[in-house]
Amino acid sequence: MKRYTEGNFEDEFAPHLGFTKKLIIEIPFEILSNQELSLNEKLMLGLDFSLKKKLGFNQMTNKKIGEFLNLHPNIVGNCRKNLLEKQYFIKKGRQYFLTDHYKTIHEAEINDTDKIENTDRRNIKLPIEIYSNKDLKTGEKLLWGEYNSMSKSIIEYFAKREYTAKRLSVSVESISNWTKALYEKGLLEEYKVISGYCIRRKIIITCSFDKK
Repeated sequence: MKRYTEGNFEDEFAPHLGFTKKLIIEIPFEILSNQELSLNEKLMLGLDFSLKKKLGFNQMTNKKIGEFLNLHPNIVGNCRKNLLEKQYFIKKGRQYFLTDHYKTIHEAEINDTDKIENTDRRNIKLPIEIYSNKDLKTGEKLLWGEYNSMSKSIIEYFAKREYTAKRLSVSVESISNWTKALYEKGLLEEYKVISGYCIRRKIIITCSFDKK
């Protein structure tokens, strides 16, 4: 694997070279369902996870991450400080290295019953059209990724709100509000609720983005 230094990282992976448009942010299921992380911290750890797979580290400044994810640099700085203190990554110079701490925390958070029942190990993936979208809240971005992890703009996502809320470690009310917002913003191809005798479920299909 090519070695990157402080000198050549910014040059090779500058936005004008198209790197940002190619990057898909992948968020592991352990991070997505983590109960102690904020939504912004989950999104940022997803960025670190994705860059670790490509480069081994993340050397983007708080300002660049803020532009990348549409977050204020101060929010990025506070999140990074918290994540360092919680040992989710370590810092060497200007480089941030993701640790395996998120896996350890996940194992500690679930009890024996959950270990048997929780077989859903889907990671979610966010394209630039989602994670850089200025009109989306961070929770909406993560929820779109959750829906798309099953739907992939083709098949229906039909899990109950309670299940989806548990996957993201948020409230059921948040899932309802974010789903409505995603639909109103044109990011769900289909959203409907089917009601019948002893049954009520939602059907969701995410929108697709043209590949250039």
